Amino acid sequence: MQYRHQKAKLIASSLLAFCLMLTLSVSAVVMLTTGWRQHANAIASESPLIIISSMHTYGPGIIVGAFSGALLFLLYFMYRCVFQTETPFFKRAEKILASFALAGLLVMFVGSHIITSHWQSKADAAGFAPCPAMTLLSNRVTMDVWVRDEVLCHDSDVRRILSRGTKSEMARVEQHLQVKQKQQQARQQFLKQEAQIKDGG
Repeated sequence: MQYRHQKAKLIASSLLAFCLMLTLSVSAVVMLTTGWRQHANAIASESPLIIISSMHTYGPGIIVGAFSGALLFLLYFMYRCVFQTETPFFKRAEKILASFALAGLLVMFVGSHIITSHWQSKADAAGFAPCPAMTLLSNRVTMDVWVRDEVLCHDSDVRRILSRGTKSEMARVEQHLQVKQKQQQARQQFLKQEAQIKDGG
């Protein structure tokens, strides 16, 4: 009876671990593809301000590590719970998958550096420049603000609006800059008309 209870517990734990690891790897794929698409669209846009986030850059490492871990737990389930034996293949596969799972940690940090550098070079080529540290989104370690005009880095209204780097905040910043631009255009038009009146007088 105790043996059956232990076996059921082993089956449940190994299958649960497999499902969690598989879910994590799928989530990493979604995070990577979504982040890649968002960054590509932002850099290609005419927006005066974009955010480069490093969250999705950990995706490749998570995919490698979590998927290897999922296969490792599935292998463990098959050989320990179904076949109830250990073979030379199981031991070799166990070592290989465990190595891949650990390598995922290295890929996570190296891949993050490579992908972040990729987006930074793309943003630089598109005419953006990074805001200095402690200006905008200083409370977000994984986010950097890049602007076409560095004056925006020190804009108090932009700093007040942009606190978390969400889509809604970015939309409000866009709206604020559009209103500001219209106000400047109206002011310039007013000054131009005043100058014309003085010249006519």
